[in-house]
Amino acid sequence: MVEKALAKTKGVVSTSTTWDMDKVVYNLEVDEAQAARYGLKRSDVAAQLQLALRGAPVASFARTNAMDYMVRVWLPKAQIDQFKTLLAMLIDTPKGKIPLDKIATLSHTKEPSLITREGLQYTLEVYGNREKAAISHIMANFEEQLEEVNLPKGVELEQIGDIKQFKASAERMVGAIIIAVVLIFFTLIVMFANIKISLMILFSIPLTIIGASWTMLTIGYHVSMPAMMGFMLLSGVIVNNAILLIHFAIEQVQKGMNKREAMLESIKIRTRPVLMTAFAVSVGMLPVAQGAAIGLERLAPLGAVAIGGLVVGTFMTLVFIPIVFIWTVKEEKILEM
Repeated sequence: MVEKALAKTKGVVSTSTTWDMDKVVYNLEVDEAQAARYGLKRSDVAAQLQLALRGAPVASFARTNAMDYMVRVWLPKAQIDQFKTLLAMLIDTPKGKIPLDKIATLSHTKEPSLITREGLQYTLEVYGNREKAAISHIMANFEEQLEEVNLPKGVELEQIGDIKQFKASAERMVGAIIIAVVLIFFTLIVMFANIKISLMILFSIPLTIIGASWTMLTIGYHVSMPAMMGFMLLSGVIVNNAILLIHFAIEQVQKGMNKREAMLESIKIRTRPVLMTAFAVSVGMLPVAQGAAIGLERLAPLGAVAIGGLVVGTFMTLVFIPIVFIWTVKEEKILEM
């Protein structure tokens, strides 16, 4: 049931399981009451049948400094390959010979050739192989297909493989991003000795998410670990651009300009190096974003995030950071710094 749901999932190209019901097992069912009438027990019937099927050693040839050759005799294959022939085989009893089908029947069932366990519980792993689709989108579609599946009582479903690794890696990456932002914030406080200005500079980081998200949607990439790495790369570059603008404006205010004229002057002077940095990094990331080389397609989301986030984020930084600076920062506070 789960394998069928996985096969219907968009982005999955093939499915497989760790084991299948492909092993045929033959069962000898002895009628003990009937066997007792002929003076037989279950073990007597099994011993005689085993002698016919597996044969019995009748002689051996000695070898020097090696194991002896064993000679084993058993019935021809034609007599043991068919149920009818096997059931017609004569069994020795205290009352004489009787055919096997007088006291026993043969049946066959299928069972798995391999059984896997985890934590002393039986497990059946269903694998889905993907080509290019994002694992998060595949699992979202799989959850929809799984709604139609009713698992038997006592059966539990657990997601493992790529999605389990992705969730664990994503949690660690989110933690790393939070730590990075906190460290940047403390560094800015040390540099500017002002919490308001430090928070204003950190405000430039979310501006990159807008451009990065639209770029990924346009190209068709999905959220992945390389994309998250791209967001971390953007955090450092875009914060540097905001620092250039605000630091120059603060210097001009301290020289006697009002904050509006100081910020306009900062935009005139600092726009060129800010744009040069953004476009230089974007051009360098173009081959990565294209993912043309073999193996480079895995890092393509990183390039897309870097390009879209830098281009859009840089322009938005040049617009919003000056506006927030002029509205919120007081000249008296800057002069006290």
